[in-house]
Amino acid sequence: MRSKDILIGPEWANVRALYKATGFTQDELEKPIIGVVNSFNTICPGHAHLRQVVQRVIDGVYAAGGTPVEFGTIGACDGIAMGHVGMTYVLPTREMIANDIEAMAQAHQLDALVLVGSCDKIIPGMLLGAARLNLPSIFINGGPALPGHMKTKNAYGRDYVDHSIIQQSEGALKAKKITEKEFQWIEEHAVPTLGSCAMLGTANTMACLAEAMGMALPGSAAVPAVYSERFRLAFETGKAIMKLVAQDLRPRDIITLESLRNAIKVNSAIGGSTNAVLHLLAIAYESRVSLDIGEFNTIGDQIPHLVPLIPSGSYTLLDFYEAGGVPALMKQLEAVLDVSAKTCTTLTVSENLEAAQVLDTEVIRGIGDPVHRRGGIAILKGNLAPNGSVTKPSAIPDAALYFAGPAKVFESEEDALKGIRANQIQEGQVLVIRNEGPKGGPGMPEMYKAMKILVGMGLGERVCVITDGRFSGSNNGCFVGHICPEAYDDGPIAYIEDGDWIVVDVPNRTINVQDVDFSVRNRSTKEKKIEGYLYQYRKQVLSASEGAVIPTY
Repeated sequence: MRSKDILIGPEWANVRALYKATGFTQDELEKPIIGVVNSFNTICPGHAHLRQVVQRVIDGVYAAGGTPVEFGTIGACDGIAMGHVGMTYVLPTREMIANDIEAMAQAHQLDALVLVGSCDKIIPGMLLGAARLNLPSIFINGGPALPGHMKTKNAYGRDYVDHSIIQQSEGALKAKKITEKEFQWIEEHAVPTLGSCAMLGTANTMACLAEAMGMALPGSAAVPAVYSERFRLAFETGKAIMKLVAQDLRPRDIITLESLRNAIKVNSAIGGSTNAVLHLLAIAYESRVSLDIGEFNTIGDQIPHLVPLIPSGSYTLLDFYEAGGVPALMKQLEAVLDVSAKTCTTLTVSENLEAAQVLDTEVIRGIGDPVHRRGGIAILKGNLAPNGSVTKPSAIPDAALYFAGPAKVFESEEDALKGIRANQIQEGQVLVIRNEGPKGGPGMPEMYKAMKILVGMGLGERVCVITDGRFSGSNNGCFVGHICPEAYDDGPIAYIEDGDWIVVDVPNRTINVQDVDFSVRNRSTKEKKIEGYLYQYRKQVLSASEGAVIPTY
């Protein structure tokens, strides 16, 4: 235990004295020192209850013979940051969180880590920090919110709604499909409890993938934030870290190429967020695993969409939980998973799945009875995206899987939103939103609002949105993001002009602009002037096709 290198002997009396000043006893200092990382804040509803979750983790660590020490990290809410300058900071917080964890664990020579967080960039940021340090580590999420009930005019087709319905309803309000009173009712009732958003956005996607890759206890991802089971799982997570310490089982023993492929398979089956591509590539980087972006196509061709969760269906995380959650889905996929992979239980995937069962076959389908034959993620390449781009076939209407039309170019998300709200968009157009990549944004903001408003206006399959920025896990409609190289890096998207004919062919994994010679065109895009953290971020961040990581080795 490396903590003992600074806790034993007269030369380290000063360290012991500082711990004792906090109230720790000599007996506690002789046990493994377990860092409990808490992203609690009162801004983000996915994190507002984490004090209680962390307390149960602390109880579990003590019960199993460790000494827990808690420290905090940041946790930004994508929903609150959406559609303004704040969104340029959200992806960069992923690296900030990893750096926080590294700095605290190294400064205090902690022996192991329990990571407690929810929401979009917090989960991957914590996993990046764990993989970078390679100390025994385990993750537990705060759990999804319960969905709202909406029995009439429900755009999702059943009785449940979530936060993402609000932005879509702005488009419906603009198109006069709902009244001001109905719009206000949705605002008040779509998010009835705390927790991460109730649909399969990036937050819940990454919680599911943390479990699928073996870094979280089986069944933990989908348990609602307000259920007592969440607190029991927190206690068990605290106990589990002590088993990992005893067996010296570390993140890089768990996060392997095989376990990452398991996670990609689960992501394809659930129709997970496009942001999973960025995050899994980044986690692979910090885990010293060579993972090519092409794996998402290879696996997507093999694993169909099995779980119709919002925005790729009408079910919520509550439905998924009640149907058996990630273990039940992995049981359906058992024949195509690497079941020998080690997990944070110290058991293999196969051993973890022995008791798993599907409790609702409408929510969790079998491979022979998929929601869509196509998988959840596709990587498109072509003369518009030589280094790749990302889309989500499970969330695209059948009629829009092949989309061809003239370009309508916007130089930023802000300009695109102004154009959409001013009714400047026509059916059949391909909206090009550029200068929003990792460097150009900078920070690669999401084009969530633009796509949601278009869907609410009834244009989700009649207009296609393409960008070098990102999309939210809750987006649906016809969209392609992560176009690489981005405009800032002189990618072809920088040279597109209004009227250029763009063809998005999802089945054939291509995205091209027809009859254009980029070499005779002048680049019209302008660099945004920035300062502060984003100035350093732009200088260091790699492209989206490499996970938008900041190199650390």
